[in-house]
Amino acid sequence: MNLHDFEYFNTLGNLLSFTAAAKYSGVSQPTITYAVKRLEKHYDCDLIYKDPSHRTVALTNEGKVLKMHIENILDELDLIERAIEHSKNKQIPIGFPPIIRVKILTQLLQKKENIDFIANFDFISGGSEELLAKLLSGHIDFSLIGSIAPLNHPNLFVKQLYEREFYIFVSKNNPLALRKEISFSEALEYPFILLDENYVHMEAFRNLNEKYHKKAKILLSSSDIQTTGQLVKSNIGITLMTDFLPFADMEGLVKVPLIAEDKQTFHVQYSYLKNAFLSEKLQELIILLDGLDESEE
Repeated sequence: MNLHDFEYFNTLGNLLSFTAAAKYSGVSQPTITYAVKRLEKHYDCDLIYKDPSHRTVALTNEGKVLKMHIENILDELDLIERAIEHSKNKQIPIGFPPIIRVKILTQLLQKKENIDFIANFDFISGGSEELLAKLLSGHIDFSLIGSIAPLNHPNLFVKQLYEREFYIFVSKNNPLALRKEISFSEALEYPFILLDENYVHMEAFRNLNEKYHKKAKILLSSSDIQTTGQLVKSNIGITLMTDFLPFADMEGLVKVPLIAEDKQTFHVQYSYLKNAFLSEKLQELIILLDGLDESEE
């Protein structure tokens, strides 16, 4: 029994065909057969139901148990390989959503901290959902993540940094700009310009739109934050945003709070795998992040 036996059996369990598993793995069909036989000998049980023709493959209960554990083993081996590669590389890949990055780096600079070590990081941009997937797969070592509900995952260490409200942002020329607060139902009179599916803002919008029977009109969804701000400033539409954004202080934009019943919360947190090795530079960054004070915002 060896690692290849695990890989071949996992592939067989996925494709349920000796021929397909052999083709996918780039080996002969007998290689797959002998791998299964070695595993069955080692565990002293049948792992597949026997079909002399080898036309069909079905895993026994023991085979299903083994495949489940093999998947975990192979995933862990992938994580180890990526972690070692990152350790050898001078640039540490970390996730930094553009929405969060500007505010965080601005705060660090305002505190006059020595952040020269940040040159050691390779900032990976993207929406929070995309970065979370990369973090769990080991493609990045650490990430800032935004979410509607506090992030919770058994494999992750998570530390919350901020909670921010969502607001309706409008042009100063929009009648809503004069309001001290509004309900989402009152905002339905205007078309929305939104950040797209890569951002958790769309989830907050959906929550409210579902509440009000999907009556909102979406004029445009985009991944470009500045474009969204400029279009709202031009009074082409309105948007639902947190004020944790580069254009939050853009001249010509007004943020209007939602009434208590409609409030949505944006959670900003950092996260890394619980079994991750944290480099010295990454530990320095975490210390600085832990020292940030939301009240300074």
